[in-house]
Amino acid sequence: MARMFSTPNPSLPPYISLIVQGDYHPSAPIHMCLSVPTGAKALLLSSARQTLIRSLREYNDEWLLTDSGTGNTCHSSSKVDIFYPPTPNHLVVLLSAFRTHEASNPVYLDAKATLDSVPSLLVLHELSAYFLPINENSPYALFALVVCITFLGPYEGTLSHRIYSLLATRWLWQTSSPQNHKLQCVSALFDSQLENLKLPVLRTPTVPVFYGEENGDETPRPESVAFVAHKYFEWVGTFDRSGPETDSPSDGSGIRRCTFTLHKQGSDIKSDIIWRWSEVPKQMHSRCEKPAITFAW
Repeated sequence: MARMFSTPNPSLPPYISLIVQGDYHPSAPIHMCLSVPTGAKALLLSSARQTLIRSLREYNDEWLLTDSGTGNTCHSSSKVDIFYPPTPNHLVVLLSAFRTHEASNPVYLDAKATLDSVPSLLVLHELSAYFLPINENSPYALFALVVCITFLGPYEGTLSHRIYSLLATRWLWQTSSPQNHKLQCVSALFDSQLENLKLPVLRTPTVPVFYGEENGDETPRPESVAFVAHKYFEWVGTFDRSGPETDSPSDGSGIRRCTFTLHKQGSDIKSDIIWRWSEVPKQMHSRCEKPAITFAW
């Protein structure tokens, strides 16, 4: 079962595509990758290597600190490949270039984009970092974001699912091993800045262009990307982490109350899944510069 926490904490329901927004803990994408079934592969594509590493160090997840070197975890982590495409162009090219070494088509395989097996999980991390701060005069930013989102977004039965199948699975599924076609790749996008990302969007013209009349409202206005992005995903998860409690130390290392709300697109909000827990600092040993974070449910 897919998880964003260390076991035995709650697991996610079955999903095909998931978007995670808000102030999620930095180790959530790592836990997600490590939770794939035994022997399965996960891909993590992050917009910035140093940002990811720094956030993990500053957060100091207690489970990663103590268990990441155990045999079981090392086996799982060996099945996780992490890439850091520096620009949206690199990301799109990389997604298009992925192949397995068993690919039956006689095409050139780039060594860096050749995978040893078909992944069961694709995670994109902080796409908004490619586009913030926003230059509203640049049409490239909007185009690039839409391309990146459509690589992930789809769920079964929709047009965007067909786009997803083409871009995120079909090119990866062309292997000579028939059993690989039975595998299903699920996707997740983690983006803490999605709510802050606004790009100029032209709405559908109110007057058909072939009538020869001009539409009086053709000026693009900055619109929230989150509203558009949500339409490409089956589930939308939102993290909310409060500040340290009032009686916490002045260095900000106190207990934080957290909430995660998981909504399935098209369903009633009454059926939303809600988790509540606390992030509790725990002093490990004298060699640790700062307390590690544990999850209290």
